[in-house]
Order: sequence, then structure tokens, then C-alpha cells
Amino acid sequence: MKKEGLLMPNAMEPGRRYQTGKHLEAFILLFIYQQPMHGGAILKRLQDELPPVWIIDSGGVYRLLRDLENQGAVSSSWITEDQGAPKRFYRITDEGIERLKQWAAELRVRRNSMDLFLTWWEEANKSEE
Repeated sequence: MKKEGLLMPNAMEPGRRYQTGKHLEAFILLFIYQQPMHGGAILKRLQDELPPVWIIDSGGVYRLLRDLENQGAVSSSWITEDQGAPKRFYRITDEGIERLKQWAAELRVRRNSMDLFLTWWEEANKSEE
């Protein structure tokens, strides 16, 4: 996935930043579903691949990972390599996969609603062109 495909429209306020809040869980579950990874790798991927106007709170990412584990959506284990500090690797559970499916369904509904709004907006503004 490339950033270019996720950039926000030019009509946004210059310098405005957006919280990932509500959808952060969906992205984290998807990344772990695609490949088990440690918290630092999840954080880096969020920072690298989400639109640059989004605020990625590292503390929030780690709190969410703990919450997801407490809720049974992910499991973790410590991996010790020859060099460096031990890393906690996360894997998605069956519960996490079900939550990910729910996220996909919810986001489809939201996307359809947004598409409808934008269609109506564009139709309403045709007379101004």
C-alpha cells in the first residue's frame, strides 16, 4: 500500500492533523493478520503507510495492543534474538479475525455513505463550475 493512494484531498486545511483513534484498531489487527510482528514494527508501519496528516500516538498503539490482548483479539510472546532487546511479537487470534471481519463490514458501510455524500456534493456544486 502506498501513501500516495491514501493522501487526503487538497481542500483540507493546511497544517491540520487528524487522529487515527477509532480506526487504529482496524489497521493494527489487519497488519498483524497479514504478518505477526512486534510493537515497534507495527508503529513504524502505521507511521510509514498512513497519510502524513494522521497523528500516530506511540503510547496509544501500545495501550491498544495490551487492550487487544486482554480482550483475546491478539496473543503475544517474547522473542529473544542474539542481539538487541527482547521483542514482544503479536499474533491475531480467532477472536481478532472476527473483529477484523466486523471492521471490514463497518468500513464498507461507511465508504458507501461517504461515496453517496460526495456524489451529492459534486452534483450540488456542478452549477458553480
